[in-house]
Amino acid sequence: MPRVMYAIIVNPSSGRGKGVQLFRQVEQELCIANIAYRTLLSDTKETSVLFVEKLMKTENLKGIVVIGGDGTAGSIVGVASRWNLPVAILPAGSGNDTARAFNLTHDPTKFVKQLIEAHTRKIDLLNVDGQKGITIAAAGVDAEIGEKANHSFYKSLLNKFGLGGLAYPIAAIHTLLVFTPFEMTLTIDGESLMAWPCTWLIAAGNTSSYGGGLQVCPQALPNDQIMNITIAHSASRLSLLFRLFPRLLQGNAIVSPSISYLTAKAMTIRADRSVLLILDGEPIHSSTFTIQLNPEALTLIQTIE
Repeated sequence: MPRVMYAIIVNPSSGRGKGVQLFRQVEQELCIANIAYRTLLSDTKETSVLFVEKLMKTENLKGIVVIGGDGTAGSIVGVASRWNLPVAILPAGSGNDTARAFNLTHDPTKFVKQLIEAHTRKIDLLNVDGQKGITIAAAGVDAEIGEKANHSFYKSLLNKFGLGGLAYPIAAIHTLLVFTPFEMTLTIDGESLMAWPCTWLIAAGNTSSYGGGLQVCPQALPNDQIMNITIAHSASRLSLLFRLFPRLLQGNAIVSPSISYLTAKAMTIRADRSVLLILDGEPIHSSTFTIQLNPEALTLIQTIE
C-alpha cells in the first residue's frame, strides 16, 4: 500500500533564497514528527504540476505544501482542485497577497504544527479560460505594472532591504506614463453588455489585494461565491496618474464616474487588441478572456498566524 505523504514544492527563487531556508526548517520539524514527504525545488508551473501528478500515481498524497510566493501557490491550485488535494502555503515571496488574505503564518514551527492538525476551509477560485488562481485576475495597465515590477532590476534590490512591495508603486508611475488604454466590451453573467471606449484596467477579485497589499478590490472575499470587479475607464492620463490611481491603491472605494464597481459569477472581456492579464503572477495575452468564479474549489489547510 502506498505510504501517506505530502508533496512539498519549494521555489528556490522566492525571497532571494528565503524559500529554501524555510524549507530546511520545515524539513527538521517534519522529521521530528515522522511525517513522510517528497520535495521538488521548482519555479515553473509545468514542473510543479508534473511532480504532483506523478506522485498521485505512486503515493498516497495527503496534501500539497507550497513554500514560495503568490505565483508558486497559484501554479498548483489547478491540479490541487482537480484531485481534491488540500494545500498548505508557507509564504516566502515579496508580495504574499495570498498569505495576507488568509492570515497565514510565516513561522515554520507553527506552520508544521498546524499542518499536522489539518484544520481546513473551502475557498473559491478564479477560472480564466481554464487556468485557476486564488487572488486577482487583472488586465490592462495594472497587469503591465505587475509584469514590469516582477521583472525589474529594482525589485531584487528592494528585496535585499525587505522592501519588495515598493517595486509595484515605482513600476506604476513609469507604466501609467506610457500605457495606451483599450476599448472593451463586458458581458456579465451572460446577460448585461457594457462598453468602454477608454479602458485603463479591469480587475476581477477573489481576494482584495495584489502587488504586495494594494487593495484594488476592497470588498472581495474568497468564500462568498462571487467575484468583485473594479474598472478604471474614461479618465485622462493625468487624472489617473495623480488622482484616481493613488486613491484606488489605498483600498477605499472611489466615487467617480471613471471608476466602476461590479459583481459577477462569470464575465467575458473583449478588447480591441491583445492585452496582458495577470492571474496570481501568471501572464496571459489575449483579446478575449472568460473569467468564472468556481465556488469552494480549493481546500486550504489553515496554517494561520
